[in-house]
Amino acid sequence: MNTISEIWNFIVTSNFFNFVVMVLILTWIINKVNLADILEKAVTNIKTTIEKAEQEKVSGEKELQNALKSVENLEEEIKQKISNAENNAERIAQNIITEAEQKVKNIQSNIERVETAEEKTISARLSKKTAAASAELAKLHIKAVLEANPSLHEKYINQSIEELG
Repeated sequence: MNTISEIWNFIVTSNFFNFVVMVLILTWIINKVNLADILEKAVTNIKTTIEKAEQEKVSGEKELQNALKSVENLEEEIKQKISNAENNAERIAQNIITEAEQKVKNIQSNIERVETAEEKTISARLSKKTAAASAELAKLHIKAVLEANPSLHEKYINQSIEELG
């Protein structure tokens, strides 16, 4: 029995025995906890996460391509809009210039009409004053001639009576 006792001591004191005990305990824990199902679920979750990440990557690449396509013609669109804005500004400026020229012509026409009307008014006033001055001057001349020659006075009175009668 000595040999069996030595073998038993050797087994108990060696790492082999400890290893076998540990494997038995781990086997019991794995069966109890059902570690295989937990690992399988974890693997499935990781696969699902990777598939979603790949789908999102594809979706992101599509969005990037769409964004690049929309930006691709952006410079040309900006040039076109700038060109349209310049054309509109040019047309508006031309309209403003045309309207301003027309207003200047209208103002000049109004000034000319006012000048013509004022000239006529002044001319009429001058004619009236000239006629009054001429009549006054003629009257004074007639008086002077009649005073200088009183016989003409009677002659003109007689002619006026004959013309009335």
